[in-house]
Amino acid sequence: SEARSGKQIRTGTGQDFQGKSYDCKGDSADLYSYIHRCNSVKVHGGWWVLYERSNFSGYQYIVGPGEYNVYGQWMGFNDCVRSCKIIKNGPFKLKLYGQPNFNGQTLEVTENMKSLREKWLQKVMSCKVLEGSWVFYEHPNFSGRQYLLEKGEYGSPSEWGALTATVASIRRIMELPKSDS
Repeated sequence: SEARSGKQIRTGTGQDFQGKSYDCKGDSADLYSYIHRCNSVKVHGGWWVLYERSNFSGYQYIVGPGEYNVYGQWMGFNDCVRSCKIIKNGPFKLKLYGQPNFNGQTLEVTENMKSLREKWLQKVMSCKVLEGSWVFYEHPNFSGRQYLLEKGEYGSPSEWGALTATVASIRRIMELPKSDS
């Protein structure tokens, strides 16, 4: 179980870990039952995705081990965090497609890419996560909106939660310090 592995996240209502807090040791579809706002987060192990809405929907924010004193430190737009889940790691392999439903040109990815445009001039219209967990970012250098992709097939950007096919950088989720790129 994830709880026995030492992976845990603490969410707090106030900045700098002030106010009410809640400790989460696994996936939680509804944090609102415990806290109404989230301004700070301590990750005690593992990598997590925070969701703006309940049931793992809305904006996604990826956080690794460390302390985040204010929501801007995890690139949050506001203090709404309504659900979270732990990210599973493993070997890493991703296949990008230039057309929806796994058609068109392809690119296989096994490493982080700070700028997808250096190797891929097309939009990412579909993808298959063959191994590992990945994050798509809407801007280069791992910035902007974030989208978690776990093992599976995504026939269009809407299937990974995006409104458009804007993917400018890609990162593997690994058990390493958050400064790793």
